[in-house]
Amino acid sequence: LGTTYTAAAVRRDCTVRVVQLTGDSQAMPSVVAVRDDGELIAGEAAERRARTHPARAAREFKRRFGDPAPMVLGGRAFPVEDLTARLLTEVIDRTTAIEGSRPDRLALAHPASWGPFRCDALRAAAARAGYDEVTLVPEPVAAALANQDRLPAGALVAVYDLGGGTFDAAVVRTTDPIEL
Repeated sequence: LGTTYTAAAVRRDCTVRVVQLTGDSQAMPSVVAVRDDGELIAGEAAERRARTHPARAAREFKRRFGDPAPMVLGGRAFPVEDLTARLLTEVIDRTTAIEGSRPDRLALAHPASWGPFRCDALRAAAARAGYDEVTLVPEPVAAALANQDRLPAGALVAVYDLGGGTFDAAVVRTTDPIEL
């Protein structure tokens, strides 16, 4: 769940593959908007809505994660965790449609600087999306995992993640197999 874009990957039989979330991209916009009927929409539909009704859309809400003050969209207040849950639900629904079944387990990457409070809020958002148990992984560790086939076991790797709203850096030692 990125600040500006969100991507997903599926692991089956020790093989990890990035999911094609949109027709032309592996990433989808991290945008949530409220329709006239009050329903929250996410991704490209929300981005289109934001062009014509900017007061009904939220962008870069990940920056406010853990902030108790809600965001106001179209005159209604929404906790950031609810917006995150809607975005996560959209990703899960698209992945389910592509893969043919709902993922058994869920792992979410988060900024390395997030402490227990924000991580607990992320767990709560995942629970709202239907996953009571979730594995949380700091983003630099997730980047190392994504490139594990290029790294020998026991390698000490410096990883940086320059995202739309955060910059994280970490030193990660790989193991064989890499475990979460």
